[in-house]
Amino acid sequence: MFSTDSLLAFIGRSPAGPEMDEWLSQQRIRHRPFTAEEDECFKRDSYRAGRNARASEVDEVERHSLALIYDRKALYWSLVGKPDEVPPLDPGPFVLREVAFFASGFQNYRGYEGELPAQLRFGQSSTEAIQLLGDPLARRKVRDLICLLWAVDDWILNASFLEGDDDLGVVHIRRQNMYDRRMLGKDRQRDDNERGPADMAHKAVGRSLVGPIAGDALASIGWAPNLFDLSNAGEITHYMPTRGVTLYVGDRGQAPSVLTGIRFNRRGDMGSEGFDGRMPHQIEFHDTPAVVEARVGRRPDKITQAPDTGAYLWHMGKYDLHVMFSLIDYQVYRTSLFMAT
Repeated sequence: MFSTDSLLAFIGRSPAGPEMDEWLSQQRIRHRPFTAEEDECFKRDSYRAGRNARASEVDEVERHSLALIYDRKALYWSLVGKPDEVPPLDPGPFVLREVAFFASGFQNYRGYEGELPAQLRFGQSSTEAIQLLGDPLARRKVRDLICLLWAVDDWILNASFLEGDDDLGVVHIRRQNMYDRRMLGKDRQRDDNERGPADMAHKAVGRSLVGPIAGDALASIGWAPNLFDLSNAGEITHYMPTRGVTLYVGDRGQAPSVLTGIRFNRRGDMGSEGFDGRMPHQIEFHDTPAVVEARVGRRPDKITQAPDTGAYLWHMGKYDLHVMFSLIDYQVYRTSLFMAT
Protein backbone atom coordinates (compact mmCIF):
# COMPACT_ATOMS: atom_id res chain seq x y z
CA MET A 1 0.00 0.00 0.00
CA PHE A 2 1.33 3.41 -0.94
CA SER A 3 1.52 6.30 1.51
CA THR A 4 -1.07 9.07 1.42
CA ASP A 5 1.69 11.69 1.40
CA SER A 6 3.18 10.18 -1.75
CA LEU A 7 -0.18 10.60 -3.51
CA LEU A 8 -0.84 14.13 -2.25
CA ALA A 9 2.60 15.18 -3.47
CA PHE A 10 1.27 14.81 -7.01
CA ILE A 11 -1.52 17.38 -6.56
CA GLY A 12 -0.77 20.08 -9.13
CA ARG A 13 1.31 17.66 -11.23
CA SER A 14 0.55 16.23 -14.66
CA PRO A 15 -0.47 12.56 -15.01
CA ALA A 16 1.34 12.65 -18.35
CA GLY A 17 4.64 13.50 -16.66
CA PRO A 18 7.06 10.60 -16.24
CA GLU A 19 7.12 10.68 -12.41
CA MET A 20 3.36 10.65 -11.89
CA ASP A 21 2.72 8.33 -14.81
CA GLU A 22 5.18 5.80 -13.36
CA TRP A 23 3.64 6.13 -9.88
CA LEU A 24 0.12 5.60 -11.22
CA SER A 25 1.25 2.60 -13.23
CA GLN A 26 2.89 1.08 -10.15
CA GLN A 27 -0.48 1.29 -8.40
CA ARG A 28 -2.14 -0.26 -11.48
CA ILE A 29 -4.10 2.92 -12.11
CA ARG A 30 -4.43 2.90 -15.90
CA HIS A 31 -6.88 5.71 -16.54
CA ARG A 32 -5.68 9.11 -17.72
CA PRO A 33 -7.83 12.21 -18.50
CA PHE A 34 -8.17 13.13 -22.15
CA THR A 35 -9.44 15.98 -24.32
CA ALA A 36 -12.47 15.80 -26.61
CA GLU A 37 -10.19 15.73 -29.63
CA GLU A 38 -8.49 12.63 -28.24
CA ASP A 39 -11.77 10.75 -27.85
CA GLU A 40 -12.39 8.06 -30.46
CA CYS A 41 -15.86 9.38 -31.34
CA PHE A 42 -14.78 13.02 -31.81
CA LYS A 43 -15.03 13.03 -35.62
CA ARG A 44 -18.55 11.56 -35.73
CA ASP A 45 -20.00 13.11 -32.55
CA SER A 46 -18.05 16.01 -31.06
CA TYR A 47 -20.74 16.71 -28.44
CA ARG A 48 -20.50 13.18 -27.07
CA ALA A 49 -16.71 13.41 -27.19
CA GLY A 50 -16.90 16.56 -25.09
CA ARG A 51 -19.03 14.80 -22.48
CA ASN A 52 -16.66 11.83 -22.45
CA ALA A 53 -13.70 14.17 -21.98
CA ARG A 54 -15.32 15.96 -19.04
CA ALA A 55 -16.17 12.61 -17.45
CA SER A 56 -12.56 11.50 -17.87
CA GLU A 57 -11.44 14.22 -15.45
CA VAL A 58 -12.74 12.13 -12.52
CA ASP A 59 -11.17 8.72 -12.03
CA GLU A 60 -12.90 6.62 -9.37
CA VAL A 61 -10.30 4.03 -8.40
CA GLU A 62 -12.30 1.22 -6.80
CA ARG A 63 -9.18 -0.85 -6.11
CA HIS A 64 -7.93 1.79 -3.66
CA SER A 65 -11.30 3.36 -2.65
CA LEU A 66 -10.37 6.84 -3.81
CA ALA A 67 -11.02 9.27 -6.62
CA LEU A 68 -8.51 11.32 -8.57
CA ILE A 69 -10.00 14.60 -9.80
CA TYR A 70 -8.16 16.39 -12.59
CA ASP A 71 -8.41 19.90 -14.01
CA ARG A 72 -7.06 21.79 -16.97
CA LYS A 73 -3.51 22.89 -16.22
CA ALA A 74 -4.00 26.48 -17.40
CA LEU A 75 -7.13 26.95 -15.26
CA TYR A 76 -5.51 25.29 -12.24
CA TRP A 77 -2.46 27.52 -12.46
CA SER A 78 -4.62 30.64 -12.83
CA LEU A 79 -6.56 29.72 -9.66
CA VAL A 80 -3.92 28.14 -7.45
CA GLY A 81 -0.80 29.74 -8.89
CA LYS A 82 1.89 28.43 -11.17
CA PRO A 83 4.62 26.57 -9.26
CA ASP A 84 7.98 28.29 -9.02
CA GLU A 85 9.63 25.35 -10.72
CA VAL A 86 7.63 23.39 -13.27
CA PRO A 87 9.18 19.99 -13.99
CA PRO A 88 10.46 20.24 -17.57
CA LEU A 89 9.03 16.86 -18.50
CA ASP A 90 5.55 17.48 -17.03
CA PRO A 91 3.60 17.74 -20.30
CA GLY A 92 -0.08 17.48 -21.10
CA PRO A 93 -3.09 19.74 -20.55
CA PHE A 94 -4.19 18.27 -17.20
CA VAL A 95 -3.03 18.27 -13.59
CA LEU A 96 -4.30 16.48 -10.50
CA ARG A 97 -6.49 18.97 -8.62
CA GLU A 98 -8.07 16.99 -5.80
CA VAL A 99 -8.18 13.58 -4.14
CA ALA A 100 -11.16 11.96 -2.43
CA PHE A 101 -10.90 9.03 0.02
CA PHE A 102 -13.87 6.72 0.69
CA ALA A 103 -14.71 4.60 3.73
CA SER A 104 -15.88 1.01 3.70
CA GLY A 105 -19.63 0.93 3.14
CA PHE A 106 -19.78 4.14 1.13
CA GLN A 107 -21.19 3.24 -2.30
CA ASN A 108 -19.85 -0.32 -1.98
CA TYR A 109 -16.21 0.77 -1.60
CA ARG A 110 -13.96 -1.56 0.40
CA GLY A 111 -12.48 1.43 2.20
CA TYR A 112 -9.24 3.36 1.80
CA GLU A 113 -6.57 1.62 3.86
CA GLY A 114 -4.01 4.39 4.22
CA GLU A 115 -3.83 7.27 6.67
CA LEU A 116 -6.24 10.12 6.05
CA PRO A 117 -5.10 13.75 5.79
CA ALA A 118 -4.94 15.86 8.95
CA GLN A 119 -5.08 12.77 11.21
CA LEU A 120 -8.75 12.18 10.48
CA ARG A 121 -10.04 8.62 10.64
CA PHE A 122 -13.05 6.92 9.13
CA GLY A 123 -15.89 6.26 11.53
CA GLN A 124 -15.24 9.23 13.81
CA SER A 125 -18.06 11.65 14.55
CA SER A 126 -18.20 15.29 13.51
CA THR A 127 -17.74 16.22 17.17
CA GLU A 128 -14.46 14.28 17.26
CA ALA A 129 -13.35 15.86 13.98
CA ILE A 130 -14.04 19.34 15.38
CA GLN A 131 -12.06 18.50 18.53
CA LEU A 132 -9.17 17.57 16.25
CA LEU A 133 -9.31 20.39 13.68
CA GLY A 134 -11.24 23.17 15.42
CA ASP A 135 -14.43 24.86 14.32
CA PRO A 136 -15.12 24.33 10.61
CA LEU A 137 -15.52 27.19 8.14
CA ALA A 138 -18.82 25.72 7.00
CA ARG A 139 -21.33 23.03 7.87
CA ARG A 140 -23.93 22.14 5.21
CA LYS A 141 -25.46 19.25 3.30
CA VAL A 142 -23.73 18.18 0.08
CA ARG A 143 -25.23 15.28 -1.86
CA ASP A 144 -27.43 14.46 1.13
CA LEU A 145 -24.48 14.14 3.52
CA ILE A 146 -23.49 16.47 6.36
CA CYS A 147 -20.24 18.06 5.18
CA LEU A 148 -17.77 20.14 7.18
CA LEU A 149 -15.11 22.35 5.58
CA TRP A 150 -11.73 23.29 7.04
CA ALA A 151 -8.66 25.19 5.91
CA VAL A 152 -5.64 23.20 7.13
CA ASP A 153 -2.28 24.82 6.38
CA ASP A 154 -2.42 25.40 2.59
CA TRP A 155 -5.13 22.81 2.03
CA ILE A 156 -8.92 22.87 1.80
CA LEU A 157 -10.44 19.80 3.39
CA ASN A 158 -14.06 18.63 3.14
CA ALA A 159 -15.25 15.82 5.40
CA SER A 160 -18.63 14.15 4.79
CA PHE A 161 -20.42 12.07 7.41
CA LEU A 162 -22.69 9.06 7.00
CA GLU A 163 -25.55 8.21 9.35
CA GLY A 164 -26.24 11.82 10.27
CA ASP A 165 -22.95 13.19 11.55
CA ASP A 166 -21.64 10.18 13.49
CA ASP A 167 -19.60 8.32 10.88
CA LEU A 168 -16.91 9.97 8.74
CA GLY A 169 -17.24 8.44 5.29
CA VAL A 170 -15.62 10.71 2.68
CA VAL A 171 -12.65 13.09 2.76
CA HIS A 172 -11.78 15.47 -0.09
CA ILE A 173 -8.53 17.46 -0.14
CA ARG A 174 -7.12 20.08 -2.51
CA ARG A 175 -4.80 23.10 -2.48
CA GLN A 176 -6.23 26.52 -1.60
CA ASN A 177 -7.02 28.66 -4.63
CA MET A 178 -7.24 32.44 -5.02
CA TYR A 179 -10.85 32.56 -3.82
CA ASP A 180 -10.07 30.50 -0.72
CA ARG A 181 -7.14 32.76 0.12
CA ARG A 182 -9.33 35.85 -0.25
CA MET A 183 -12.04 34.28 1.89
CA LEU A 184 -9.43 33.53 4.56
CA GLY A 185 -7.97 37.04 4.36
CA LYS A 186 -4.60 35.77 3.13
CA ASP A 187 -4.59 37.73 -0.13
CA ARG A 188 -4.54 41.51 -0.12
CA GLN A 189 -7.87 43.07 -1.00
CA ARG A 190 -7.44 45.63 -3.75
CA ASP A 191 -8.77 49.11 -3.03
CA ASP A 192 -11.83 50.44 -4.83
CA ASN A 193 -9.99 52.51 -7.43
CA GLU A 194 -8.46 49.27 -8.72
CA ARG A 195 -11.90 47.79 -9.21
CA GLY A 196 -14.35 48.49 -11.97
CA PRO A 197 -17.68 50.11 -11.08
CA ALA A 198 -19.61 46.90 -11.76
CA ASP A 199 -21.07 47.10 -8.26
CA MET A 200 -23.34 49.75 -9.80
CA ALA A 201 -24.47 47.49 -12.66
CA HIS A 202 -27.95 47.20 -11.16
CA LYS A 203 -28.47 50.84 -12.12
CA ALA A 204 -27.97 49.91 -15.77
CA VAL A 205 -30.65 47.19 -15.78
CA GLY A 206 -33.75 48.60 -17.45
CA ARG A 207 -31.77 51.42 -19.09
CA SER A 208 -30.68 51.95 -22.67
CA LEU A 209 -27.22 50.59 -23.40
CA VAL A 210 -26.43 53.64 -25.48
CA GLY A 211 -27.11 56.01 -22.56
CA PRO A 212 -24.60 57.45 -20.06
CA ILE A 213 -25.87 55.52 -17.01
CA ALA A 214 -25.27 52.13 -18.61
CA GLY A 215 -21.99 53.35 -20.08
CA ASP A 216 -20.67 54.36 -16.65
CA ALA A 217 -21.93 51.21 -14.93
CA LEU A 218 -20.40 48.88 -17.53
CA ALA A 219 -17.14 50.73 -18.08
CA SER A 220 -15.21 48.05 -16.19
CA ILE A 221 -15.84 45.49 -18.94
CA GLY A 222 -14.91 47.92 -21.70
CA TRP A 223 -18.49 48.39 -22.89
CA ALA A 224 -18.61 49.89 -26.38
CA PRO A 225 -22.14 49.94 -27.88
CA ASN A 226 -20.82 50.78 -31.33
CA LEU A 227 -19.43 47.23 -31.56
CA PHE A 228 -22.88 45.65 -31.64
CA ASP A 229 -26.11 45.75 -33.59
CA LEU A 230 -28.45 46.33 -30.66
CA SER A 231 -31.54 46.10 -32.87
CA ASN A 232 -31.29 42.30 -32.72
CA ALA A 233 -28.71 41.57 -30.04
CA GLY A 234 -30.60 39.32 -27.61
CA GLU A 235 -27.62 37.91 -25.71
CA ILE A 236 -24.21 39.59 -25.92
CA THR A 237 -21.52 37.04 -25.07
CA HIS A 238 -18.58 39.05 -26.43
CA TYR A 239 -17.30 39.80 -22.90
CA MET A 240 -17.95 36.33 -21.49
CA PRO A 241 -14.66 34.52 -22.33
CA THR A 242 -12.25 37.18 -21.06
CA ARG A 243 -14.34 39.31 -18.66
CA GLY A 244 -16.89 36.82 -17.35
CA VAL A 245 -19.86 39.03 -18.20
CA THR A 246 -22.92 38.34 -20.38
CA LEU A 247 -25.47 41.04 -21.26
CA TYR A 248 -29.12 40.39 -22.08
CA VAL A 249 -30.72 42.95 -24.33
CA GLY A 250 -34.18 43.76 -25.62
CA ASP A 251 -36.24 40.86 -24.32
CA ARG A 252 -39.02 40.94 -21.69
CA GLY A 253 -41.05 43.26 -23.90
CA GLN A 254 -38.44 46.02 -23.83
CA ALA A 255 -36.95 48.08 -26.64
CA PRO A 256 -34.00 46.41 -28.44
CA SER A 257 -31.37 48.64 -26.82
CA VAL A 258 -32.56 48.16 -23.22
CA LEU A 259 -30.38 46.09 -20.88
CA THR A 260 -32.75 43.55 -19.34
CA GLY A 261 -30.19 41.38 -17.57
CA ILE A 262 -26.54 40.87 -16.74
CA ARG A 263 -24.64 37.80 -15.57
CA PHE A 264 -21.24 37.59 -13.86
CA ASN A 265 -19.26 34.33 -13.95
CA ARG A 266 -16.41 33.26 -11.72
CA ARG A 267 -13.12 32.11 -13.24
CA GLY A 268 -13.55 28.63 -14.67
CA ASP A 269 -17.35 28.79 -14.66
CA MET A 270 -18.73 28.07 -18.15
CA GLY A 271 -15.21 28.23 -19.56
CA SER A 272 -14.74 31.90 -18.68
CA GLU A 273 -11.63 33.64 -17.35
CA GLY A 274 -14.08 35.21 -14.95
CA PHE A 275 -15.11 38.60 -13.67
CA ASP A 276 -12.74 39.95 -11.03
CA GLY A 277 -14.12 42.69 -8.82
CA ARG A 278 -17.11 43.74 -6.78
CA MET A 279 -20.51 42.94 -8.20
CA PRO A 280 -23.80 44.64 -7.28
CA HIS A 281 -24.36 44.95 -3.53
CA GLN A 282 -20.56 44.61 -3.12
CA ILE A 283 -20.80 40.84 -3.65
CA GLU A 284 -17.53 39.06 -4.46
CA PHE A 285 -16.86 35.54 -5.62
CA HIS A 286 -15.09 34.47 -2.43
CA ASP A 287 -18.15 35.38 -0.33
CA THR A 288 -19.99 32.67 1.59
CA PRO A 289 -23.81 32.54 1.61
CA ALA A 290 -23.88 34.26 5.02
CA VAL A 291 -21.67 37.11 3.77
CA VAL A 292 -23.85 37.61 0.68
CA GLU A 293 -26.95 37.71 2.85
CA ALA A 294 -25.32 40.36 5.05
CA ARG A 295 -24.31 42.43 2.01
CA VAL A 296 -27.84 42.41 0.63
CA GLY A 297 -29.20 43.20 4.06
CA ARG A 298 -31.96 40.62 4.40
CA ARG A 299 -32.89 37.00 3.96
CA PRO A 300 -33.44 35.86 0.36
CA ASP A 301 -37.00 35.60 -0.91
CA LYS A 302 -36.33 32.13 -2.26
CA ILE A 303 -33.70 29.46 -1.61
CA THR A 304 -33.16 26.43 -3.84
CA GLN A 305 -30.65 23.61 -3.50
CA ALA A 306 -29.32 20.93 -5.83
CA PRO A 307 -26.95 18.10 -4.77
CA ASP A 308 -23.86 20.35 -4.77
CA THR A 309 -25.10 23.86 -5.60
CA GLY A 310 -27.43 26.33 -3.96
CA ALA A 311 -29.12 29.52 -5.15
CA TYR A 312 -30.57 32.62 -3.49
CA LEU A 313 -33.14 34.92 -5.10
CA TRP A 314 -34.06 38.42 -3.97
CA HIS A 315 -36.82 40.57 -5.44
CA MET A 316 -35.29 44.04 -5.29
CA GLY A 317 -38.14 46.06 -6.79
CA LYS A 318 -36.96 47.00 -10.28
CA TYR A 319 -34.76 43.92 -10.64
CA ASP A 320 -34.28 40.40 -9.32
CA LEU A 321 -30.93 39.34 -7.89
CA HIS A 322 -29.85 35.70 -8.36
CA VAL A 323 -26.74 34.35 -6.61
CA MET A 324 -25.54 30.79 -7.18
CA PHE A 325 -23.15 29.05 -4.79
CA SER A 326 -20.97 26.00 -4.90
CA LEU A 327 -21.87 24.07 -1.77
CA ILE A 328 -18.55 22.22 -2.06
CA ASP A 329 -16.42 25.39 -2.03
CA TYR A 330 -19.12 27.30 -0.11
CA GLN A 331 -18.52 30.38 -2.25
CA VAL A 332 -20.29 32.38 -4.97
CA TYR A 333 -20.00 30.99 -8.48
CA ARG A 334 -22.42 33.12 -10.49
CA THR A 335 -24.40 36.31 -9.97
CA SER A 336 -27.21 37.56 -12.22
CA LEU A 337 -29.59 40.51 -12.30
CA PHE A 338 -32.74 40.64 -14.42
CA MET A 339 -35.50 43.17 -14.78
CA ALA A 340 -38.44 42.35 -12.55
CA THR A 341 -41.44 41.00 -14.45
